[in-house]
Amino acid sequence: MDHVPLDTTDIERWTGQPVGGLQLLEPVTATDVRRWVQAMQNPNPLHYDAHAVGVTASGELLAPQSFVIATAINHGVKPALQGRLEGSHHMNAGDEWWFSARVAVGDRVTSVRSAFDFRVTDTAFAGPTVFQRGDTTYVNQRGEVLARQRSTVMRYLVENLAKQPADDGGDDRAAPTWTEEQTTAIEDERLAYARRVHEGQPARFADISEGDELPRRPIGPHSIQSFTTEQRAYLYTVWGNLCDDHEGRSTSNAFGSVAPMAFRAAEARHDPGFGDLLYFGGGRGHTDSRYANLIGMPRPFGYGASMSAYMLDFVENWAGPRAAIVYSNLQYRKPVLVGDMTYVAAVVAGLEPDEVPGQGLVHLAVEMTNQQGKVLGRGPITVFLRPGE
Repeated sequence: MDHVPLDTTDIERWTGQPVGGLQLLEPVTATDVRRWVQAMQNPNPLHYDAHAVGVTASGELLAPQSFVIATAINHGVKPALQGRLEGSHHMNAGDEWWFSARVAVGDRVTSVRSAFDFRVTDTAFAGPTVFQRGDTTYVNQRGEVLARQRSTVMRYLVENLAKQPADDGGDDRAAPTWTEEQTTAIEDERLAYARRVHEGQPARFADISEGDELPRRPIGPHSIQSFTTEQRAYLYTVWGNLCDDHEGRSTSNAFGSVAPMAFRAAEARHDPGFGDLLYFGGGRGHTDSRYANLIGMPRPFGYGASMSAYMLDFVENWAGPRAAIVYSNLQYRKPVLVGDMTYVAAVVAGLEPDEVPGQGLVHLAVEMTNQQGKVLGRGPITVFLRPGE
C-alpha cells in the first residue's frame, strides 16, 4: 500500500530541546480536587468529603496522586507534541510516572518541559506513525518536585489512516445497549466497590502474597456527559486559568494541523470558546461522533490521561492514604468508547520488604478492559505500603 511519507524534519529539531508555553495561573483549590475526583468517578470520600477521616493536618482535602495530571497544559503530553507534522492527528499512547510528593490544596504547580525522542513505526492503524516522547516535571511554589512524567504520543497522517483497510472492530461502531437487568448488575458492582472504599481498610504489607488479585473496579458506562465532565476537570481547560511562563522560549504549535480539527485562534481572542479544546481543536472528537470518525475512532472516546487516572486511583484506593504510589508505566492499547464499561484489575507481581518491619514496595500488574474483555490499558504500578496507625 502506498502511504504518504512522514516528514519529521521539524520534529527532529525539537528533540532534546526545552519546551516553554503556558502555566496554571492560580493555586489549586479544594473545588479543583473535588471536580477531578468527580470526573474520574472515584468514590473515595477522603478526596471530596471535608468531614472524612484522613484530611490533611491543615484540614484541607487530600488530593489523590492522580490529581497532578490535571495541573499541566494538555495533561503533560505537550512536550511529546513538538514539531509540525502537516495533516496529522495524535493520540496519547502511554505515560510513565515517577511520584515524589502529593499536590496539596493551595499549591501553585508549574511544569518544566522538554522534548525527549521519537521513532517512526509502521502500524496497522495508520501506516507510518511517529511515536514521540516528552518529559514534564511538576514543581510546587517551594521548588519541590511533585512528580516526573514521560508521555508517549502516537502521531499519524489522517490521509494514511483513510487508506488502511477496515479493521475487525465492526462491533465497536455502535454503542452497546444495556438491558435493565445488566444496568442493575453494573450499579450493584459499582456500589459494592464504593462500599469497600468507604470502609477504609488499607492494605497491610504482611497480609499480601505474590499472585494475590485485587478486587476489580467498575467504571461506567461512559457517556458524552462523563467525557465532558472529564475534560472540564483538567485545569488548563478553564477559561483564563493560564499564563505565560515568562521564560522567553519558543514553543512549536503541533496541534490542530488537520483543518477541521483546528482552533480558531483569531476569534478566540474575543470569545475563548473558539479556542476551546472541547468546542474546537483536536479534543472535539471526544464528544462528537463526526470528529471521532475523522481521526479513526468509531465513536466518541475518552482521554488517555484519564485512563491513567483510573488505574492510579484504583491502586491508591486499595493501598490506603498512608501508602504512596512511587512509579507507574501505563500503556493505552484501545480507546475507552462511549457506552462501554471499563474494568480495572491487578495482580501482585512482586514484593520488596523494607528494613522497617511491616512496610515495603508492592509491585502490581494492572490491566484495564472493557465489557468484551478487550484490553484498554495495562502496565506496572509500584506502591510503597506503610504500617497503619
